[in-house]
Amino acid sequence: MSIKYSYHQRGLTLVELLVAVGLFALFSVMAYGALDQVLSSRDRIETERAFWRELSLAFLRMDEDLSQARARPVRDVDGRRLPSLHGQPTDTRALAEPSLEFTRSGLLVFGDAGGSDLQRVAYRLDDDVVLRLAWPVLDRAPQTKAVESVLIKGVGGFRVRFYGADGNWHEQWPRQGIEDELPRAVEVTLEIDGRGAFNRFFLVDD
Repeated sequence: MSIKYSYHQRGLTLVELLVAVGLFALFSVMAYGALDQVLSSRDRIETERAFWRELSLAFLRMDEDLSQARARPVRDVDGRRLPSLHGQPTDTRALAEPSLEFTRSGLLVFGDAGGSDLQRVAYRLDDDVVLRLAWPVLDRAPQTKAVESVLIKGVGGFRVRFYGADGNWHEQWPRQGIEDELPRAVEVTLEIDGRGAFNRFFLVDD
């Protein structure tokens, strides 16, 4: 006696296959969209974090310099006397003077040479970059060159104001007839491209 088995095997129809492929494609697009959104959000967060870090470090650098400003004038390469702190509206010419230049203390002095801890520093807007300049000596010789470092990029405007002992704000410093006076405070405004203006007030502690 023999037993015969019979079964019916049914394959996918073309319509069912197309539906399956369509659903797979739909889920893939949804998954890619979600992943792309996550990656874009992460990139935006990293961009924001980098911007605020750069801005904070720029203002921190200025605060460190200005808090140690000292009433010590210097001599330029031509022998001209430069005031202890000199500030003016931004001049965009290539060879323009910095918007802010002054003498500060706190420079690390190594060894037993007994050298001065004073240093001449400045801030200048060059194109869209704020540069910090530092001279190796106070009174400059013709060959003296400042060391430039990038403070912050993407800056459309750099403005300074000075609060004097007379209780008024001034666009330029020093006040006329008072060469070695330091301001009580300095206001710095940075206009960042696409983000607006950011300003900080720095106390000058002589």
